[in-house]
Amino acid sequence: MITFQSTVGGKPATPALIEPDPVSRMADAMLHIAGGGRTVDKDALSLMGFSAAEIDRYGIEARDLANAREQSRAA
Repeated sequence: MITFQSTVGGKPATPALIEPDPVSRMADAMLHIAGGGRTVDKDALSLMGFSAAEIDRYGIEARDLANAREQSRAA
């Protein structure tokens, strides 16, 4: 039988924090896609749950943020 645990180490479990910033979420998705050896394009981002409007609105800024994060990891 599956049971759910409401405490972790005797403390109440807290829900996971979800990044509210769409640019940051999209940049993370871009890094995830690229890390899997796939091409980051609108189709790949839509499979990650982004709408066409979000991709058009945040895509360039997210690309720049993803590139900056990748550069900082490589350094």
